[in-house]
Order: sequence, then structure tokens, then C-alpha cells
Amino acid sequence: MIYLKKAYLIPFTLWCGLVFASVTAILFIILLLLLNFGGQKAYRWAHEIPTYCGKIIAKLWFVKVHISYQSPLNTQKQYIFVGNHRSMLDAIVSAGFIPNLKKFIGKAEILKWPFVGYLLKKLYIPVQRDQKDSRKWSMVQLLEKMKEGMSIVIFSEGTCNATENVLLPFKEGAYRASAATQIPILPFVIIGADRLWHRSVWLIKPGSVSLHFLDPVAPPISEDIDEITKQRDLVFEKIHDYYIQNN
Repeated sequence: MIYLKKAYLIPFTLWCGLVFASVTAILFIILLLLLNFGGQKAYRWAHEIPTYCGKIIAKLWFVKVHISYQSPLNTQKQYIFVGNHRSMLDAIVSAGFIPNLKKFIGKAEILKWPFVGYLLKKLYIPVQRDQKDSRKWSMVQLLEKMKEGMSIVIFSEGTCNATENVLLPFKEGAYRASAATQIPILPFVIIGADRLWHRSVWLIKPGSVSLHFLDPVAPPISEDIDEITKQRDLVFEKIHDYYIQNN
């Protein structure tokens, strides 16, 4: 019934699909050239391409992103960006509007996908969460990639939240990485994306989304599990409270 009531969004959603397919196809060709025929500088440039891609897609989808900061963001500094995840639109918003040079976390299963799996293997960080040994492997991959000096973007809930709860419980990976590398967590809050593209509905709407960068949270003073849990809970509280107060 929801699709009948919002039938006018069907052609718009088809347009969004066409835009996404076209932009990502061009993106893949550019990245393929940079990664196979360029040096270290081209490798770093390759990480800038998804930022332009996210901005272009948002513009052509008629999604306006409003950005705010609790304190000035140092775009040259390495952070572990941690945000809430209520919509598939979050990937486009975080790719296009987090200004720092960054890598993303992706499920290891995506490595098997054509094209996307190739890019994930070359540029980003595959994560496996199913088994203990797999999680250890994922943490090794994460820490190794962080040595390249780029920021990391993580959705700590581990999946898209389609529940009525503001947040799902946070996984510990981001905070273990923060403790091991002494890189601060920078929480961000996306508000409104789920109203444009809810996880349970395939129809997409144009509109506005807010992206809020909160104050950085210092790394744990040690790799002790109590210190890691304390940082995780503080980041959870900051994102949760900001969302409640501003949604």
C-alpha cells in the first residue's frame, strides 16, 4: 500500500538508480586507471574520487546536506570517524561530505562482488564479524591500513538500524583501534537520511539531511578493556543525546 500512496516517487527512484549506476561506472574507470597506472600519489588521489562522487550523486538526487560543527574540524588530521547508521543514504553523505582523506570499512563478503569487490580490496578495509578468528583478522587489516595516515569512517552499529531505537549497540572495533593507534574518535550524527530513504523501503525522496560533527573524543589511555568500553560508551552517549535533542 505504501508504494501506491507514493507512486509519484517511482520515476524519481528510477532516476536515482540511473544516476548512481552512471556515476559509479565512471568512477570505476577512473579508479582503475589511477590504481594500475599511477604511483603512490595517484593511490592517494584515488581516495579523493569517492568524495566527488558522493557530492555529485547527492546533488543529482536533490539531496541538500547541511553541515555543522561543535568545534573546528582539522581536515589534515587523522581521525576515526564514528557515526549513526539509519539509512543507505548515509554512505553517500559520509563519502561526499566528510572532508578528510579517508578510508571506509566494508563487509568482507563484498570482496566477492564484481567491480565493487576489486575497489574495496584496493582502497578500503574488509571486515569480518562472524567468528572470533575473523574479527582478529579484520583488526589486523584495520591497523595496517591506518598506517597510511588516512582517517577511517566506521558505523559502529555494524549494520543499518531499521529499529525504533535511536542506536543499536556499538561494536568495539573502532575503540580498540583508537587505543592501539592513539588516534581520537570524531563522532558524527546524520539526521534526516532515513526520512528520504528508509532501510525498509526502496523508494527514495529528495530533501534535506543534516550532518553534525561533534567534538573529538580522546583515545583510551591504555588498551585495557575497561578503558576501551569507557570510550565506546561515551561516544554512544554523545551521538545518542545529540540525535534526541536535534531530530
